[in-house]
This record gives sequence, C-alpha cells and structure tokens, in this order.
Amino acid sequence: MFTNTSIYEQLTALPYLPAYKRLIEGAIELDVFSQLEEPITAAELAQRLGWHEGNTLYLLQGLHSIGYVGRTGNTFQNTPDASKYLVKGKSAYIGSVLLFFGSNQGMALENLTEQVKNGPKPMEQTEQSLDFAAYGAMMREAQSGIRQQELVEIARTLPENSQIKHILDLGCGAGMLGIAIVNDVPGRTGVLFDQTPMKPLMEETISLYRMQDKLSIITGDFTKDDIGTGYDLILCSSIMLFAIMGGSAFFAKLRNALNPGGVVLCLNEGLEPDRSGPWDMALGYLTYNMQGMPMGVIKGQVAENAKAGGFKSIENRTLLLSTGTHDINILRK
Repeated sequence: MFTNTSIYEQLTALPYLPAYKRLIEGAIELDVFSQLEEPITAAELAQRLGWHEGNTLYLLQGLHSIGYVGRTGNTFQNTPDASKYLVKGKSAYIGSVLLFFGSNQGMALENLTEQVKNGPKPMEQTEQSLDFAAYGAMMREAQSGIRQQELVEIARTLPENSQIKHILDLGCGAGMLGIAIVNDVPGRTGVLFDQTPMKPLMEETISLYRMQDKLSIITGDFTKDDIGTGYDLILCSSIMLFAIMGGSAFFAKLRNALNPGGVVLCLNEGLEPDRSGPWDMALGYLTYNMQGMPMGVIKGQVAENAKAGGFKSIENRTLLLSTGTHDINILRK
C-alpha cells in the first residue's frame, strides 16, 4: 500500500495516523457501524444508545471525513465497504481482528532510537502466566468473521476440497479456523491440536459451537509429539515460524499424517530474503528483530523443508489477507 504512495504524502499523513487508528478502533469498540446500516442522525443515535450527542456527531463527522460513513444532510450511513467489513455478525467482519492484532506489542516499535544506538534490549521476562481465559476469548473473536471466510475461500480453490473428510488444525489457538473448515462441507470431522494450557479454551470452543460430535482434541508440542494420522487436510496457520525449526523431519511427520491424496495448507508471512517486504510483515516483525529475536518465515523456507521432508508437489501463492500479506504454501504427497 505505502509503496504506491509518495514519500511526501506519507510524511504529511504521519502526524495524523495515531488519531486515524484510534478513531477506527474506538468506532469498532462502540460497534457504531452496526447502528449505521440505515440513515440516522447523530441525535437519534445518541438517544438510542445513551451517548453524548455532541461527541456522537464529532465521531460520525470524523468517520465521514475518512470515507467510512456517507452523509446526506444530517443523516449518516455506512459506505458499502464499511457495511461489509465492520458490521458485527457479517461473514467478512474484521473488527475483532483489528483490535486483537492492533494491540500486539510487536506493532509498537517502542525504544527504537535507543536500540539503534545501543543494540538489542530484549523484552523483560515475567513469571506471570498468561491469562488464557481472557486472552482466549479475544483470540476466539479474532479467528472469527473474515478470517474464517478467507480460509474457507482458499480451501474451496483446492481440487481436493470435495474429498476432504477429516482435518487437523495444527497450533489451532481457539480452534475457530478448524471449525470453519469442518462446517463448510457436511460430514467433515476434525482434530484441534495445541499446547496443553490451551485445552480449556479448545474445549470451551467446541462446547459453545456444539461441535462435540465433529471435533476432538490432542495437546502437546507439535514439533516433538505425535499429531495423529488419517488426515485429508492439515491446516498450519501462522505456525511455520516454529515448525521450520524442526526442519525436514517435521515435514516428514506432516506427510506421514496425511491420507493418500491429502494436502497441507500453510499460511505464513513469507518475508523477502533481504527483509525488504512485504512492507506489513517487515514492519510487524521489526520490534522483535531489534530486540535480538530475529523472526519471520523467509520466502522459500517452507518449500525447501517440505521438499526435503518428502513432499512431491508444492504450490505457492501470495495473498493479501485480513492479517496482512501472506504466503500460502500448499503441500501434496
């Protein structure tokens, strides 16, 4: 995106970008777009929701100024894209994704000048364990909506899609991506796999979506432990950063876990070897790199290791998804 905009335009916009980000995030937190499917005045909206009328008007004017909301006289209404992506409950809803990833520490680039001058200063380690209950609820939302839709659309382009009966969502997090694949075709079943502390979250997801007859759970370290067998599709979404550490042996494990004709679908960042792009992935990992923790899957790493692990066919795509520009690696036995 920014590579198609002049440096002068980027620089003049820079002071206003924090306000732009906070305006969109605030509107998402208020769920204001769900109220703007039909024309409404600021006064009517404020009365409906118990908001301050003057500041409600300023909010709507701000959203209008950046093209998210149309205006006719005193009434405001979503533009078509805002209606598609920012109304809760719609299949392409992206709001939860933006809030989840927008709060990621890696996006902040704090202490950049100090680290350039003095070198890496790794993030301080804490003994406090992660609150999986609170984090898990946000993760579940962040894996829903548009991320499910995008994944299903990719899976539907696979020639094998109609033959996929049993899937593995490896490193599944909350498990919502695996659910999307399983629910897309009648009769599908699946396995959710993640670390043991994630088990309560996976169990809760299965219960919430009444998937007990369709999904089971395996926990452990997928780089070391058994992942099961008999899969027609193995989904590896944003786990290759850890998986490639296992080299060809990990990919051999994936291959052996597939049924004949099975496929592995990998979604990962795919940085250029010189880290010159994609711009979103390069910036997204910049904080970690400067802290002495080089991160990010380099283009070709997945294909190289998959070939060494016995995969005969490797298809590569690059797509702009809701979480940024990704490499899609499709591995076939």
